[in-house]
Amino acid sequence: MTNSSNTQPRLVIVGLGLMGASLAMAVRGKYFVTGVARRAETVAQALNRNIVDEATQDFRGAVAAADIIVLATPVRTVVAQLAECADLARIGAVITDLGSTKLEIVRAMDQLPEHLAAVGSHPMCGKETAGMDVAEAGLYHGRPWLLTRTKRTTEQAFCVVEELARAAGARTIELDAERHDATLAISSHLPYSLALALMTTAERAGQDNPDVFRVMAGGFRDTSRVAASDEVMWTDILLSNARPVADAIRDFQFQLDQLTALIERKDESGLRDYLGHAARARRQRVNVI
Repeated sequence: MTNSSNTQPRLVIVGLGLMGASLAMAVRGKYFVTGVARRAETVAQALNRNIVDEATQDFRGAVAAADIIVLATPVRTVVAQLAECADLARIGAVITDLGSTKLEIVRAMDQLPEHLAAVGSHPMCGKETAGMDVAEAGLYHGRPWLLTRTKRTTEQAFCVVEELARAAGARTIELDAERHDATLAISSHLPYSLALALMTTAERAGQDNPDVFRVMAGGFRDTSRVAASDEVMWTDILLSNARPVADAIRDFQFQLDQLTALIERKDESGLRDYLGHAARARRQRVNVI
């Protein structure tokens, strides 16, 4: 199914959820964008909303015709689709992804045949809501887009993916896969884990005390917001980055134990110092991007 055709580079985006559909909206006009989705309803919606130039359920046919392939699916699905791309993608095609962890994906990219080029990538943006319905062309604007080299990364391929990121309005940062996953365990995966624990704690308390949710403060809403995110996506993220995330949670538990001890001892001076250090760090270190 198609709306038009032209001679622009053929960009195939596999997965038309929030990230894939938003990317299509951001770069359409600079690339000829083909969207691939599992459901016929998604294909029809993408065409009706003019999100893509062409939409199909035919993964094999779309990948075989692509100049650039973007796998905008959950991490473990990306790994499986890379194995399929190995047999389908044409010589010279560039493959990338939008996955939130990189080590497993890069290892899979390393196994691709030498006639294919691949670059790991991870745009640092998103919402707590998922799906094409909440996609927007400005999602990537001004956001960091992390790029990771693989054994199948050529300089030309790196430039192709870098250009795609910039076409979406993002700014690129290069990180190797291991550093990426260790970094994201702290900056992204730990906050989600904490939001889960916070929401679960409040939910259990609210069963006996409904006033917990009647008087909920803004800090709770801000801190727990990402707990409403797509659980399928996050299951893949946490399991594909299990050790760094578990280490980050243990480090957090240590800090929470320190805070608990200060409160239990009613150590006013120590507590003030602890709070002040955190406040200064927040003002100096966060929102620098």
